[in-house]
Amino acid sequence: MSETRNIWYESEIETLKKEIALVKEDAQVQILATEKVQKDLSRRNLELEAINKQHQKLNGELQEKLSKYEDKVAHYRRKGVL
Repeated sequence: MSETRNIWYESEIETLKKEIALVKEDAQVQILATEKVQKDLSRRNLELEAINKQHQKLNGELQEKLSKYEDKVAHYRRKGVL
């Protein structure tokens, strides 16, 4: 009876070792996938920050142009042209 238990325990230990190896492998795959997603998101964030800066610059330039046109309109209104 004792030998039968030992064989069962050894079999159970081997099964658990295999399961542990599979779980470790799965965890490594998930870690690599997570790291890839993090890198992709970081790269995309940098791209979006660059786009945002470009848009802010363009918006500033447009505000300057708009201000100049508003000044011209005000001038022409004072002169009675508009």
